[in-house]
Amino acid sequence: MEGEQSLKKFSPELKVQDPCIKDSIPLLPRIILFHGTGDYSIPSTASEKFADALKEAGASAELILYDGKTHTDLFVQDPLRGGKDDLFDHVLATVHSDDSDALAKDAMAPPRRRLVPEILLKIANNISPF
Repeated sequence: MEGEQSLKKFSPELKVQDPCIKDSIPLLPRIILFHGTGDYSIPSTASEKFADALKEAGASAELILYDGKTHTDLFVQDPLRGGKDDLFDHVLATVHSDDSDALAKDAMAPPRRRLVPEILLKIANNISPF
């Protein structure tokens, strides 16, 4: 993002602190941030700071941390791995939070099938720049 000289221009944490938009922040819909603690490209502390900045500015924000997950585990490897997918389950539970029938069906859903052998996921994890 062009380095430190552009931090004020691109940083979401600083954007929500901008006095020009302070009246708009409480109008935002509920914000849920998902981040892996094993992310070495963007540390999970960045999401912690952003969630705090959102709350301070008056937004409804929640942070869900996934222990040991990397930047791509949540969005690439886990869905390809099949079985239980914590991020998918959290999103579905949020979408269906006001629908007890849908939540019951979600709980009864069969495990997702594996799409890629584990060895390929491990190789991808080792070569990914994220």
